[in-house]
Amino acid sequence: MARATDGARRYVNRIGFDDATGGLPLFGDTTGGLPLFARSVRIQALCEKIEELEKDMDAQGFQTPADVLGGIVKPLFTQLGWEFADPRMVVPEFETGSGKVDVGFCHPPGNPRVLVRIESTPGNDRLRDDHPFNDCTHKAIQLAISKDGREWAFHFPAGPGSTRNREFARFDIVQDPEQQVADELEKYLAFHEVESGEAFRQAEQLYRDRCFPAEAVAAWGRALLGSELLERFLEEMRKATGVSADRDRARRFIRGQVDGMEWSADPPDPKPARRVAPRDTVWVYDFTSREIVVRVVVDSDPDWEKGEVSRDSPVGVALLGGQEGEEREVRLPDREPRRARIVLIRSRARTS
Repeated sequence: MARATDGARRYVNRIGFDDATGGLPLFGDTTGGLPLFARSVRIQALCEKIEELEKDMDAQGFQTPADVLGGIVKPLFTQLGWEFADPRMVVPEFETGSGKVDVGFCHPPGNPRVLVRIESTPGNDRLRDDHPFNDCTHKAIQLAISKDGREWAFHFPAGPGSTRNREFARFDIVQDPEQQVADELEKYLAFHEVESGEAFRQAEQLYRDRCFPAEAVAAWGRALLGSELLERFLEEMRKATGVSADRDRARRFIRGQVDGMEWSADPPDPKPARRVAPRDTVWVYDFTSREIVVRVVVDSDPDWEKGEVSRDSPVGVALLGGQEGEEREVRLPDREPRRARIVLIRSRARTS
């Protein structure tokens, strides 16, 4: 087996093993060809680190940004694979263009991926025009940490405005379950997730999902009340009556129509998502083998040579009812569970 590179080796060292796998299961979906320990192992190590920090916070207490940076941020980011000894990767007092943040985590050098500010009230403050988080030229996750180091709020760099509107995740290190905190840290701040761009992609998806219902009504109203719609309405009135309508009266009429509408932030999907059914042909991405395989779910008497599986088999049970893009866990007898993603579903009629 190839030796782990620096990114994977940092994880190995944080968890407490050498470069070899030590007999531990490897994570099938690798980043840049790097084998990583199973996610459950990494989460367990993070939970242990969080538990240590909770004791330190109770014993010492953190009052200044320097305390939080050295006592909480550094241990957690080090556990997540970031190398604090490399000044190109971890940059204190990082200059964003609109100001400075307490620390910027960069990869490659000069390209910030995570921007951290400490001693703030996450989510409740409206950003000033010159606030460093108003610089949205960087595709960086923006992390605000309270002055005691407990509360962490993640923001997406969509543009200036309320940090509450841009927030997509939040946790309290002390109050929330350690497993939940570890999951959030791994997802958005782990070096291998940030390096691959997966952390930012997940943040963008979650931010998009959360901000749409909150902003759709206001955006739709602004679109209807815009000058382009008003001019078009006046032109249609002129065509219908032969005279020009009063602009103020036309504007009030449009506003009345907008105010009287019933808004639906999340309209129903007109086409229900297709789910795996008996006799469907299903393309599946196996994260362990890193291959796309074809499974045909049948009622009985499967033809194993054709890749068919019974609906009552572990694979059949895992796939039935799944949607395209959904990940399922396949539990094989006397083996570790395997993760698989449903890539494509085709019914028997469509594949014939």
